[in-house]
Amino acid sequence: MNLIHTNLSNDWDDAFWTKWDAFLTKNPSAYLDSRSVKAALDVPQRELRALCWLDHSGEILGIATTEDTAAVSQSKGQFLKADRPVFKLAQRYLYRGDGKFKLNIRVLGMVLSSGDHAFRFSDTLSKEEIHNAIDAAVYLRPLPNSEVPRSILIKDHYSDLPWEDRFAGKSSWHPKWVDLEFDPVMEIDLKSDWKCFDDYSNALRKKSRTKIRRIFKSSEELVQRDLSLKEVISLSDELYDLYSKVYGRAGFQLGKLHKEDIISLKEHWGDDFPVIGYYFEGNLVGFQCGIVTNYTVEAFFVGFNEDENRVHAIYQRMLLEFVNQGIERGASKISLGRTALDIKSSLGACPKRLSCHMRVNKPAIHFLLSVIAGASSPKIPQLKRAWKDDVIQP
Repeated sequence: MNLIHTNLSNDWDDAFWTKWDAFLTKNPSAYLDSRSVKAALDVPQRELRALCWLDHSGEILGIATTEDTAAVSQSKGQFLKADRPVFKLAQRYLYRGDGKFKLNIRVLGMVLSSGDHAFRFSDTLSKEEIHNAIDAAVYLRPLPNSEVPRSILIKDHYSDLPWEDRFAGKSSWHPKWVDLEFDPVMEIDLKSDWKCFDDYSNALRKKSRTKIRRIFKSSEELVQRDLSLKEVISLSDELYDLYSKVYGRAGFQLGKLHKEDIISLKEHWGDDFPVIGYYFEGNLVGFQCGIVTNYTVEAFFVGFNEDENRVHAIYQRMLLEFVNQGIERGASKISLGRTALDIKSSLGACPKRLSCHMRVNKPAIHFLLSVIAGASSPKIPQLKRAWKDDVIQP
């Protein structure tokens, strides 16, 4: 296989990007779609690269992206539970100093996505061929004068293992790597016969339907506006400030959104990347944005004023809007990300287990990482049973 790569969206012509998207037809990904990749490449703050593997005749055998960024954990023990003393010892070492654990890291897969979007390869390739191709690619030097980070993360593959079976700390990818598990992604599988929002809500238990009515009642004073590209550009500072109010509270941060990301995605996706502004008494108090396709709605980012959110249930209203977008488009799935598990489960979202693979080229840190991973698991709250008994859940 021949690997080609670029960090500029205009390095490859429209005909090549059309072939890229055609390769995704069997196993689509909104974040590997050329519009998402080109949008990310066009943001100057991102150290991102598009990867493509070709056969001898120039046909595509695989595609992926890598991005160099930083991972910061500032909430020791908040999202992991452990039953071994060695966990606390390893954790104490990693969080020494200012109480934060920081890593410069190269990520295979879109940093800002949740779900199976790391790569796609042809069915004709063996597992070993795919592993070898990726192992070579993740150590390429992407930009002049830049260094390959010591830590590599291959992110987010769906896992079908039962929830009681641990896999973190082991190595299903390669003996020199460590499997990791973070919070699951929360998804709603939409039934094909749901043609309107009421079809969805009628399939929920009474308690969830009551909650939905309460959300609509609390948010009825809000005015929603589908923002145009021109409005997104002019409001970019306000949108980013609202996003920062939410993001700043996150205990674990892998990269971050830049205000240019929303503009670039809107430019490339157009109406399929709706940016909805929420206004109260003429003031912008929240926004949501996501990628809407015929097969999925990928909730991208939200931002809101916390005081207004407590009064008007802005965040929960946004979740319902993502559901409505999917039903109107005829999509089969809503991906709501991996935060606020309890709230999302009360509206019908179900957890999908994800695995990641990591390697740290510093033996002591790599060993401590494997110890923490093997001795802990994500703290997942008791989630709601939102669907009626006769509705088949994922």
